[in-house]
Order: sequence, then structure tokens, then C-alpha cells
Amino acid sequence: MSETVRGPLGAAGNNVRRNVRRLREERRWSYREVEERLSRAGRAIPVLALSAIDSGERRVDVDDLVALAAVFDLSPQQLLEPPADCRTCHGAPPPGFLCLECETTGLPT
Repeated sequence: MSETVRGPLGAAGNNVRRNVRRLREERRWSYREVEERLSRAGRAIPVLALSAIDSGERRVDVDDLVALAAVFDLSPQQLLEPPADCRTCHGAPPPGFLCLECETTGLPT
């Protein structure tokens, strides 16, 4: 099975991608450091695959999600949530609208 994106990422995939990037940058971890931490956690994801996740070119499967959450000391649910640190919408754009800064879509009410 290919690890490349098949069609555009959905809202959850984009949330995970943005949250992983934000957390990695906040902690000043290189891709290599994340790779090493994931390997110690039992889920090896190579540097090139981590870069592809970061750019939205690779999907995160459920095993990746659980391992990434463990490495960042979060729950998988927290990685799936919209990034609340967006300066424009704070992770909650109006229903039916797309935030152009963080690409989060407001859920219909």
C-alpha cells in the first residue's frame, strides 16, 4: 500500500499535520529527533516520511497517530483537534467558512 496522499487531506488530516508541525517547532525538534523518539516508542517513521506528513503529502494512519501523540505527550484526540493557536480564527471559523490562515473549516450548526 502506498503512503502517499490519495486525494486532498480532509479536515482531520490537516489538523494532525498542522499540530505535529507546530509541536515539533515549539519544541525545536528536528525531523531526526522526532524519528528517534518514534523509534524508541516502537513506531519508526523515517525523516522523509515525517517531512511528507508536515507538507501534507503523506497521510497519518491510526498507528502513526497514536505514536505521534505518545511522543508529544498528548492524546490522539488532541492531535485531531483544530489548532487553537490560529491568530485569525483560533481554531473555530464561522460555520461553513474556511480559515485561509490555518485551513480549518467551520462545522455547520
